[in-house]
Amino acid sequence: METVPIYDVGGSLPISLEAFRNRPCALPFNHAAYVPPTPEEVNRLIKLAGWSQSVTAKLVGVNYVPKKGSSTIRKWQASVEKDDYREIPYSAWRLMLLYAGVVSIDDGLVALNVHS
Repeated sequence: METVPIYDVGGSLPISLEAFRNRPCALPFNHAAYVPPTPEEVNRLIKLAGWSQSVTAKLVGVNYVPKKGSSTIRKWQASVEKDDYREIPYSAWRLMLLYAGVVSIDDGLVALNVHS
Protein backbone atom coordinates (compact mmCIF):
# COMPACT_ATOMS: atom_id res chain seq x y z
CA MET A 1 0.00 0.00 0.00
CA GLU A 2 1.35 3.40 -0.98
CA THR A 3 1.93 6.00 1.73
CA VAL A 4 0.40 9.33 0.75
CA PRO A 5 1.43 12.50 2.58
CA ILE A 6 -1.51 14.30 4.14
CA TYR A 7 -1.38 18.02 4.75
CA ASP A 8 -4.07 19.71 6.78
CA VAL A 9 -3.68 23.45 6.51
CA GLY A 10 -6.76 24.23 8.60
CA GLY A 11 -5.92 21.77 11.37
CA SER A 12 -9.47 20.45 11.76
CA LEU A 13 -9.08 16.99 10.19
CA PRO A 14 -6.99 14.14 11.58
CA ILE A 15 -3.57 13.66 10.02
CA SER A 16 -3.26 10.00 11.02
CA LEU A 17 -5.46 6.98 11.47
CA GLU A 18 -4.59 7.05 15.18
CA ALA A 19 -6.01 10.58 15.43
CA PHE A 20 -9.41 9.34 14.19
CA ARG A 21 -9.84 7.39 17.45
CA ASN A 22 -10.48 10.61 19.34
CA ARG A 23 -13.19 11.92 17.03
CA PRO A 24 -16.92 11.78 17.75
CA CYS A 25 -17.49 10.01 14.41
CA ALA A 26 -15.40 7.04 15.63
CA LEU A 27 -17.61 6.41 18.65
CA PRO A 28 -20.18 3.59 18.65
CA PHE A 29 -23.57 4.58 17.24
CA ASN A 30 -25.30 4.32 20.61
CA HIS A 31 -22.79 6.63 22.33
CA ALA A 32 -24.36 9.97 23.31
CA ALA A 33 -21.46 11.92 21.76
CA TYR A 34 -21.49 10.06 18.41
CA VAL A 35 -21.72 12.36 15.39
CA PRO A 36 -21.93 11.07 11.81
CA PRO A 37 -18.77 11.73 9.79
CA THR A 38 -18.60 14.71 7.50
CA PRO A 39 -17.79 14.15 3.82
CA GLU A 40 -14.33 15.55 4.60
CA GLU A 41 -13.82 12.92 7.31
CA VAL A 42 -14.94 10.15 4.95
CA ASN A 43 -12.50 11.41 2.33
CA ARG A 44 -9.67 11.78 4.85
CA LEU A 45 -10.10 8.23 6.20
CA ILE A 46 -10.00 6.82 2.67
CA LYS A 47 -6.84 8.80 1.88
CA LEU A 48 -5.10 7.93 5.15
CA ALA A 49 -5.89 4.25 4.63
CA GLY A 50 -4.48 4.47 1.09
CA TRP A 51 -7.63 3.11 -0.54
CA SER A 52 -9.03 3.92 -3.95
CA GLN A 53 -12.76 4.38 -4.48
CA SER A 54 -12.92 0.87 -5.92
CA VAL A 55 -11.13 -0.69 -2.94
CA THR A 56 -13.35 1.23 -0.52
CA ALA A 57 -16.44 0.09 -2.41
CA LYS A 58 -15.31 -3.55 -2.24
CA LEU A 59 -14.67 -3.27 1.50
CA VAL A 60 -18.13 -1.92 2.31
CA GLY A 61 -20.08 -3.82 -0.36
CA VAL A 62 -21.26 -1.11 -2.75
CA ASN A 63 -21.14 -0.99 -6.54
CA TYR A 64 -18.10 0.23 -8.41
CA VAL A 65 -16.63 0.29 -11.90
CA PRO A 66 -12.97 -0.83 -11.87
CA LYS A 67 -11.55 2.12 -13.82
CA LYS A 68 -14.09 4.74 -12.73
CA GLY A 69 -14.51 4.10 -9.02
CA SER A 70 -17.83 4.24 -7.19
CA SER A 71 -20.64 6.75 -7.51
CA THR A 72 -21.78 5.74 -4.02
CA ILE A 73 -18.38 6.56 -2.50
CA ARG A 74 -18.33 9.86 -4.44
CA LYS A 75 -21.74 10.77 -2.98
CA TRP A 76 -20.45 10.10 0.55
CA GLN A 77 -17.48 12.39 -0.18
CA ALA A 78 -19.50 15.15 -1.88
CA SER A 79 -19.98 18.46 -0.13
CA VAL A 80 -23.17 18.58 1.95
CA GLU A 81 -24.39 21.50 -0.17
CA LYS A 82 -24.27 19.47 -3.40
CA ASP A 83 -27.37 17.74 -4.76
CA ASP A 84 -25.61 14.39 -5.09
CA TYR A 85 -24.44 14.32 -1.42
CA ARG A 86 -25.58 11.29 0.61
CA GLU A 87 -24.77 10.63 4.25
CA ILE A 88 -22.72 7.47 4.66
CA PRO A 89 -24.68 4.73 6.47
CA TYR A 90 -23.30 4.00 9.92
CA SER A 91 -22.65 0.34 9.04
CA ALA A 92 -20.46 1.28 6.06
CA TRP A 93 -18.60 3.90 8.10
CA ARG A 94 -17.98 1.47 10.96
CA LEU A 95 -16.66 -1.14 8.51
CA MET A 96 -14.25 1.43 7.10
CA LEU A 97 -13.06 2.30 10.62
CA LEU A 98 -12.60 -1.41 11.39
CA TYR A 99 -10.67 -2.14 8.19
CA ALA A 100 -8.48 0.92 8.76
CA GLY A 101 -7.67 -0.27 12.29
CA VAL A 102 -9.14 2.83 13.91
CA VAL A 103 -11.61 0.85 16.02
CA SER A 104 -12.00 -2.79 16.97
CA ILE A 105 -14.97 -5.10 17.26
CA ASP A 106 -14.34 -5.21 21.00
CA ASP A 107 -14.76 -1.41 21.19
CA GLY A 108 -18.36 -1.78 20.00
CA LEU A 109 -19.08 -4.76 22.23
CA VAL A 110 -17.72 -2.99 25.30
CA ALA A 111 -19.89 0.04 24.51
CA LEU A 112 -22.95 -2.25 24.47
CA ASN A 113 -21.83 -4.18 27.56
CA VAL A 114 -21.71 -7.32 25.43
CA HIS A 115 -18.77 -9.60 26.09
CA SER A 116 -17.33 -11.78 23.37
